[in-house]
Amino acid sequence: MEGEDNAKLDSPSGLPFDNDSVSDNAGRNKEELENDRGRKFRQGDFVAHISNLDKTLGQVVQINQLFRLYGSKTFNSYIPSNQLKRVTKFLEGDLVVLDNWLGKVDFVTRDVTVKFKNESLRTFKGGMGLHPHVERDGLPLQLGQEVNVSPKRTCTVTKLVDGSVFVEWIVNSDGNDDSPPFAKQDPNRLTLVFSFRSTWKYGNVCRHVLLKPETVFLLGDVKTSVDVTWQNGSTEKNLPPQILKPISDIGVHDFLIGQYVVLDNSEGLGVVKSVDHKEKTTTVRWVNLPNEEIISSCHLNRHHLFNYHLGNLVFRQITREAENSDLSSFGSIIGFKDGDIEVTWADGTTSMVQPQELHGVIDRDKYEDTDECANTGIEHEVEGDALVVKIPEFKVDLLNFVDLRSVQCLNGSRIHCISNALEKDYRVFNDLNLESVADEQLLIYVPFMQPINLHSLVIGGPVEEGPKTVKLFANKRHFDLSDAAKTTPRDTVILSEDNLRGTTVKLNQVKFQGIHSVTIFIEDNQYGSELTRVQRIYLFGTS
Repeated sequence: MEGEDNAKLDSPSGLPFDNDSVSDNAGRNKEELENDRGRKFRQGDFVAHISNLDKTLGQVVQINQLFRLYGSKTFNSYIPSNQLKRVTKFLEGDLVVLDNWLGKVDFVTRDVTVKFKNESLRTFKGGMGLHPHVERDGLPLQLGQEVNVSPKRTCTVTKLVDGSVFVEWIVNSDGNDDSPPFAKQDPNRLTLVFSFRSTWKYGNVCRHVLLKPETVFLLGDVKTSVDVTWQNGSTEKNLPPQILKPISDIGVHDFLIGQYVVLDNSEGLGVVKSVDHKEKTTTVRWVNLPNEEIISSCHLNRHHLFNYHLGNLVFRQITREAENSDLSSFGSIIGFKDGDIEVTWADGTTSMVQPQELHGVIDRDKYEDTDECANTGIEHEVEGDALVVKIPEFKVDLLNFVDLRSVQCLNGSRIHCISNALEKDYRVFNDLNLESVADEQLLIYVPFMQPINLHSLVIGGPVEEGPKTVKLFANKRHFDLSDAAKTTPRDTVILSEDNLRGTTVKLNQVKFQGIHSVTIFIEDNQYGSELTRVQRIYLFGTS
């Protein structure tokens, strides 16, 4: 039976399903999908009016999203995100708890159940062995989608179940240096927390709270607005993001409501009640004192330890014997009142706590694009004649999933062949190369033995003859140099000299999820010579 190694047979009866509930053409606005970077603002972000940047600062206190649902004639208007329900338990970006560790979901593999024309059902682990009947660029398999088990055998996706969840572990509540759990986890061991922080995105599949579970939709257009509380204490609702400018670093003497301050670095602790930006004054209520005081902002400083904001993730250390101690250790700040902090905990409870009880969790998402916290994800060191490349954290070397017997290279030398750059025992040595023949171009086809998610890559070579412009395609089995020259790639990278020496190149991950092959088109080299040399190729991601 086809795919028997990768599948298990289910009973012939299954979930009633409307094959038209998700159209193959739903949400196929390519520009929207390619430009999707999540919502522009997040709760707690600092903002200013784009037409008035030198005046009042504000803080985003609420994100409001409306989506158009494709796949049904029931909804012709935009639907609030709070009326949407998940099809599967976990989504990328979710926060989860395992024992005393808090982590963020990096990727989820899903077991896929399909229905054949004879009404029989079969489940494919990780979706392995299934291929979209119609290529839907950048989207994983979805409910209602037609897929192929073989070129002549078509079936329909009827059920998706989380298989493995890959987690980036952030912090443990004990505050020690214990090693984190493995990145790959059984979803049944994980507890989803703070689901209100999760974000729906283009291409997500969902259900509606008022309709039957078997009716699913594809998220298309989105309208986003935000609620902002300004320094003077007023709140404006449903502001369009286009009129706001994000402020990444507020001034030393700019304050927001609820912040903890000290007077000229004294030991007295105060809480900001309001700010007059024009007059440069701040109204402060001092802790343990009944009255408020208006003070020149230049005499105030933010408390160096209690620098908390709305939406911050925090944790507290509690006794391990306490009930639900792991879940009640992690929290999200939802408000400030009279010098205390209001926190929603992972166990669903809410309480007021004093700032000294909390420890902040570094929000890596806010800093991942800044120079200060930029990280290539690859560390490399030269040992004699070999370059040692370390695998990025929470990713794997995808060479283990490559079907090496089916790898092809067009315009490559038979002597200085692709094996020198790709295979594990050869690619670490600088004197072994893949070389082009007729001109500087190379086309490398790398198939995988199961669907993978490509995150980043390293393409190394000599500075003079190393690759420069690299274009990447996915799932292009019969593809030659002329096809590569006239086809729009999923991603294009320009390699620098640092890249040739081993620095990673991070790709647009959403375009390389669940792919079966990657084709690497090396269009030219650094100095325009007729010969291109490639010393090493590393592909990193998850399976």
